Amino acid sequence: MILFRRYRFVLPAFLYLAAFAGCTKVWDDHNQITDSNLKNNLYEAIKQNTSLGKFSDMLAKTGYDKIISSSKTYTVWAPTDQALQTLDPAILNDTARLKLFVGNHIANQSYLEGGATGTLRVQVLNGKYITITAASFDSAHIVAPNQYANNGVFHTIDKFIPRYDNCWEFVKNTTAVPLMKSFLSSLDTLIRDPSKAVQIGVDPSTGQPVYQPGTGYVPHNKFLDSVVDVSDESGQYTLVLLTDNAYTTESAKITPWFATGTADSTNYLSRFHLVKDLAFKGMYTLAQLPDTLVSNYGVKTPMVKSAIVATYKTSNGIVYIMNQVNFTKENKFPSIYIQGENPSRFQADRNNNTFYRVRYNPLTGKDFNDILMTDYNFANYFIAYFRKGLNSMRYNAYWVAVNDVQPALYQQRFGYGVIRNDTAFVSNFAPQTVAWSNYNEVYLGQFSFSSYTNQYFFVTGPNVATSKGTTDVISLDYIRLEPAF
Repeated sequence: MILFRRYRFVLPAFLYLAAFAGCTKVWDDHNQITDSNLKNNLYEAIKQNTSLGKFSDMLAKTGYDKIISSSKTYTVWAPTDQALQTLDPAILNDTARLKLFVGNHIANQSYLEGGATGTLRVQVLNGKYITITAASFDSAHIVAPNQYANNGVFHTIDKFIPRYDNCWEFVKNTTAVPLMKSFLSSLDTLIRDPSKAVQIGVDPSTGQPVYQPGTGYVPHNKFLDSVVDVSDESGQYTLVLLTDNAYTTESAKITPWFATGTADSTNYLSRFHLVKDLAFKGMYTLAQLPDTLVSNYGVKTPMVKSAIVATYKTSNGIVYIMNQVNFTKENKFPSIYIQGENPSRFQADRNNNTFYRVRYNPLTGKDFNDILMTDYNFANYFIAYFRKGLNSMRYNAYWVAVNDVQPALYQQRFGYGVIRNDTAFVSNFAPQTVAWSNYNEVYLGQFSFSSYTNQYFFVTGPNVATSKGTTDVISLDYIRLEPAF
């Protein structure tokens, strides 16, 4: 059960407060509301509380006094004067930082303390999210709950909660991991967003908008866009950063499998493929941390606690600095699956002869999807599958191709290469007879790439066109490419 529920209410709705807190205590609190409470807005009520003088002054200094005096509904978690004694004077003397600090303790709508169990993440006015429970606001204890005003409620807490950086802000601000920080920052770019650009005219020859130079560019980062957006305040994440020695060591381990024409591009690829498996959705504290986390790319990342040299709480999760992440080759480079039902192209249009099926595999006990072509009447007809980012390594190739419709056995070939003018220039493996009702993987052979590459893979039918109902058949569940190292 969630402890707190949110309400947009005005004064008459106080009669309803008892119903949503979920316990007798809140009903008792409600009965104690007096007319004097309801005459004051939140700022006035806080100002009259003798234990909250410092926080009241901060509200006035930052302009939040006017905000929480408005007709909108708010909840304030107000640190006591004693709790604020240890606040860094630099924050007090910097209005911008102070405003972020105060905004860390105020949320839209009303959150009442109740007797139920559970946690809730609440967005506060500085854009961060804070976890609240039955008796706490982040790590602060609520010492005086459910103090009502005519536009909300405030709770007195025994410590202040600093504005934490999120995981990405931590990366940008840390000095602990200069090499990894430098690489992640190098992935920053600007992307044009026409909706944010200033239009100054229309090109008469094309009819397209003309935008003011320099406008409409929005910052992006490849790591955030294609790995995990650890800058998102609403989510929770675990981010691993590597010490310089670990970053250099782990990058060097995988560099041979990203061979390109230049050292710069090889280094870029190996470093990106290192860091892409170091960010995870979900926050795992030390007590919750398993020995392995799985990245968005399906890579198993070892999380050895003895390798953690520092731990940092962030506003949207946790950051671990580690001096080792010893990936195994098998985990770092898992098998590549190419699904038969997702072709990139066909040699020629045979739509009427192409079937996308859902079948049952008696070996796995699960349904699977595949592609089946019959009676297509085309010699050396191929289905092509395009795959980006093949490493400079050896691969063992397997497929599952199920023949459950053609009693006359047929053969098909696996290959890889390029396409020019609808013709495949391909290195083919030996033809494989597709046995009747075989749901097992079939080994096709081994091949290698000397450099990191993009590649077409092919499933090709017989080298002659045959008559209907004989051997003009191609089928494919999947191809699996297993790194052979």
